[in-house]
Amino acid sequence: DYYGRALAIREELGNKRGIGNILNSIGVAHANKGDYDKALEHYSMSLIIREELGDKSRMGQSLYNIGNIHFDKGDYDKSLDYRKRSLEIFEGLGDNRGMGYSLNNIGVVHANKGDYDKALDCYSRSLTIREELGDKRGMGYSLNNIGVVHANRDEHDKAVESLEKSLAIQKEIGLKAIELLTTTYLYLSYKHLGKDYDEQDIHILIKNADNIEFELNFRLYQLLEDKSYLKIAYNQIQEKVDNLEPDVVKKFLNYPIPKQIIEEYNKVFS
Repeated sequence: DYYGRALAIREELGNKRGIGNILNSIGVAHANKGDYDKALEHYSMSLIIREELGDKSRMGQSLYNIGNIHFDKGDYDKSLDYRKRSLEIFEGLGDNRGMGYSLNNIGVVHANKGDYDKALDCYSRSLTIREELGDKRGMGYSLNNIGVVHANRDEHDKAVESLEKSLAIQKEIGLKAIELLTTTYLYLSYKHLGKDYDEQDIHILIKNADNIEFELNFRLYQLLEDKSYLKIAYNQIQEKVDNLEPDVVKKFLNYPIPKQIIEEYNKVFS
């Protein structure tokens, strides 16, 4: 409501830069509410204005945001396209922080598609940039993502190395957003390696978690051997599929994690 009123004033003043910024903010609000089509509409309008103004930095932001929406909509190919365009702009500007975030998010798309070599390359490049910037928050994310890829490839010694480093940084700076994800994958690797871990840590983190996505619910099922997490993960996949475009559904269901969840569900509950 307030963004809408601000937009009306800026339109009356003919403040194009301000209009572009407000449209982007409205897009963020819609994205946070899960209204992806409206978010995409506002991000796209913002991008057009920023292109007209030649505002490269904010164009990179808009492309990045549009890529995030396509990712949330399950269209990883479109997401990859927009995230790569965003990276090209940040590279042209010499914006290392933007490059670090774009590379990390491009890696996320590759990882979700099962292209683990490409994901590791992007994550490693992102980590190098973030280390140079002293960006500990970003380092925590990049190290977590590297560890997750190694775990998914059953390279558990390598996974433990990266995940332990990530968790140490998270605890140092008070980063809570991915603590459950990192700890779950770390303990899963410990489990595969026959190392001890405290399951109670996981239960405490679950209790404090706001939202647990399907991939993490699946890994919790594998770690805790509690079928309820598998059922939740399966239901989340079905709910997501119900909201995907018809041409995206088949591709999404054949990506590694959704495919594993459905196969395991059918095996356990058949």
